[in-house]
Amino acid sequence: MPWTTRTAALAADAPGSVQAPLSEQEVLVFLVQVLLLVGVARLLGAMMKRLGQPPVVGELLAGVVLGPSLFGLVLPGAHEWVFLAEPVVNSATFALAWLGVVFLLVVMGFETDLAIISRFKNVALAVAAGSLIAPMLVTGGLGYFLADQFSGVALPAPWLFASFFALALSVSALPVVGKILTDLGVMRRDFAQVTLAAAMAKDAVGWLVLAVLSGVAVGGVQLGQIGISFGGLAVFVVAMLTVGRWALDRIYRSSLARGAGIGVGFSIAVLVALAGGAITQALHVEAILGAYVAGLTLARIRHQQPQVRDRLEMVTASFFAPVFFAVSGLRVDVTALADLDTALWTVAAIVLAVAAKIGGTMLSGRMVGTDSRTSLALGAGLSPLGVMGVVVAIIGLNVGVINEAAYTVLLLAAVVTSVTAPVLLRWAVGRWEPPADEATRLEKESIKEDSEILGVSRVLLPTRGGTNSIYAARIAGSVFEDAEITVMAISGPKERRRPWRRGTSAAPADPSGVIAALDGHLVQVIEKSAEDAAQAIVAESKLGYDLLIMGASSGQESSMVSSVVERVLRETQIQTVIVQLPRGADLPDTIPVNVLVPVTATRSSRAAEELGYTVAQVSGGRAVALHVVNRPDGEGVFLPGGSIDEARITGESLVAESREFGRRLGLDVEATIRLAPNAEQEILDFAAREDIDLVVLGTASRPVTNRPFFGHRVSYMAEQSPLPVLIVALPSFRSGS
Repeated sequence: MPWTTRTAALAADAPGSVQAPLSEQEVLVFLVQVLLLVGVARLLGAMMKRLGQPPVVGELLAGVVLGPSLFGLVLPGAHEWVFLAEPVVNSATFALAWLGVVFLLVVMGFETDLAIISRFKNVALAVAAGSLIAPMLVTGGLGYFLADQFSGVALPAPWLFASFFALALSVSALPVVGKILTDLGVMRRDFAQVTLAAAMAKDAVGWLVLAVLSGVAVGGVQLGQIGISFGGLAVFVVAMLTVGRWALDRIYRSSLARGAGIGVGFSIAVLVALAGGAITQALHVEAILGAYVAGLTLARIRHQQPQVRDRLEMVTASFFAPVFFAVSGLRVDVTALADLDTALWTVAAIVLAVAAKIGGTMLSGRMVGTDSRTSLALGAGLSPLGVMGVVVAIIGLNVGVINEAAYTVLLLAAVVTSVTAPVLLRWAVGRWEPPADEATRLEKESIKEDSEILGVSRVLLPTRGGTNSIYAARIAGSVFEDAEITVMAISGPKERRRPWRRGTSAAPADPSGVIAALDGHLVQVIEKSAEDAAQAIVAESKLGYDLLIMGASSGQESSMVSSVVERVLRETQIQTVIVQLPRGADLPDTIPVNVLVPVTATRSSRAAEELGYTVAQVSGGRAVALHVVNRPDGEGVFLPGGSIDEARITGESLVAESREFGRRLGLDVEATIRLAPNAEQEILDFAAREDIDLVVLGTASRPVTNRPFFGHRVSYMAEQSPLPVLIVALPSFRSGS
């Protein structure tokens, strides 16, 4: 016996000692289980992806491979040591798998678009009903026929056996449905959002039906408990999406205001997911629904950090989800199909269940005006039985309604339908082009997802009411039409009033011009009285904003940036757009029509393209992508001709990419290359010749001697330009964890 084991054993025998929850052997087995589950699931998932199938197929098959079908058949001793010898370890692994499904459903909640579901709510309800009722009737008839052969030790009435059998073959597994849609890359399609909504509705109804059937099987239906469960679920959903959303927004705002990093935001999200799952589990409607509602709520708070969602998705996809799907297949014993009766009834049950579910979906879909292709995709998406079918089978076995043979049939059906569903869905949506309006939405979302700044959801616009800020508001309102813009009116500090002397206060900021420029836009207005305006702006910018847009120097400043803007640029951690009108120029009546974007091979240049091209697209004007190749005076002395040719080829590639990006935005971008000894002066001269009315520059703000520095080229053009200039500055660092 190892020394640590002997010590633990002696300690356990001592008076007042505490027995360790898991022995060293059990900890070892647990680690080996998780190692095999994650390793094999990820390996098979990668193989399926290379074969053109969703990774979830490989993750489900990993459980089959590690179960009695292969691992147990080839290495029975090793299989028993890993998966059968330690029941306590199996319970721990099962708990880990359920933690995985909780996180998976939170991610699905983030992906759900309630606006789309609201548009198609009638379709979702009709499809949920059709895909549940039709297979219940069809497979219920099969179950009634099989009652004598497959009934359990409780010898239930044929109708009760048939009801359990039919429910297990009619439900849809929300976690599996969501993972399949994600793996196939169709989660943002309209039909996918409807599929998620229908699956959630089916899950809720399925738990209700299961509660009633279980009550009948054990001698009585507790209607009061059922009412509490589903009444409580309704209250929970409403509370989470209203009061819960408000409370979470305040919590995130408070944590951001205190300088909390991504780690704190991630912890809050995890706690909310666990709390939501615990509440619905306590209501006896399963943790997955609570986790899904938690994800819906977290996705809709204002003061959120996008990195939290990214990390949650990464952890779930790389670890927790593979564990869950692999565990789902562990119980499957394909060798049971050696029995002819079991094999035949398994095939019959699967075929009838899938056919009836797709048929019921198509019928109900057509009744509410859905076309056949969409209805077929909905039916295929709802076909996997997954964990819900397994749970119904386990409960049916435990209450004596079904026997081991029926349990095997239902378990095989749950796994097989989960494996075949991606194949069916891929066939259903293959070469299916979305309608024009949906295609436009998808392309717009794709651009925002890939962009540097176009995907922002919250914009901060600080102002004292100057013309630069008003012009900035016009630009922001035209480019970020879907974003919430917060106008931060900053006034100087109020003097402290004394009882013996009448005090005065600084003139308040006047944001009326900025607000008028944002007419019709979603605007929040906050007023701040601050002695240190820069500090106030930086502090506010940390509260979950994606972009800061602000006017440059006032007319009295000699530099392109005032001291306030300079400090903000040095300290801010988010992307910033600086708007500068020429000194003494009147405020333009409209947004720019002719936009020039100098392009280089940098992220900041692409961000400038996004902004400039969108301005031109909204105004119905033209955009020009210009790349200047530096040609030193006395060409041939400093740069050989071959180097200039290479630089020109690189420039042609850059402007070609710019034109393609403009095409995605719906704009025909003009592209040109110039050769000049002074690139920045050539850009300004080109703008003057081509009647340009806005120049958009991209740069990375780099602190130099505690001052922001954009590089000599950008600084020179901003100082010398007789035209309005927008500078898109990406921070040189990101917020930490």
